[in-house]
Amino acid sequence: MPVNFLFLSPVFFFQMTKSVTNPEELGGLASQITNDYGHLAVQGRMAAATAEPEEIGFQIRTRVQELGHGCIFLVQKAGALQICPTDSYTKRELIECARAVTEKVSLVLSALQAGNKGTQACITAASAVSGIIADLDTTIMFATAGTLNAENNESFADHR
Repeated sequence: MPVNFLFLSPVFFFQMTKSVTNPEELGGLASQITNDYGHLAVQGRMAAATAEPEEIGFQIRTRVQELGHGCIFLVQKAGALQICPTDSYTKRELIECARAVTEKVSLVLSALQAGNKGTQACITAASAVSGIIADLDTTIMFATAGTLNAENNESFADHR
């Protein structure tokens, strides 16, 4: 699943809190969050449908929904701050919403990683096998070239 969404970025929280002092930037950020969440929801649905065991799929679905609710509150607070850019209470609320969204993102990522353990194990095993094959190919190349020292008078062709 691609994770190039704005709110999955480590600079998301910084951008949102920085925008508190520059509320005119909040509209663009809110629009980007809305688009990115839409993509994440589609990808999350597919990840949940294919996750094994089913509990992981349920966890992915639930956490993506919770993130969606957090994004809704965040966009609402961003709109409220644009209406009244000097309201310190709304600024604090926006910062808290950004923090909550960041926490929900980490929960989504952990659920996705839990559903990805088998896939990661296969990737690791395939990498190890590829390394062994590369080592064998290298050994065959040196043996064919005659640069390996034989322990007796047998040739490499006899063992190949």
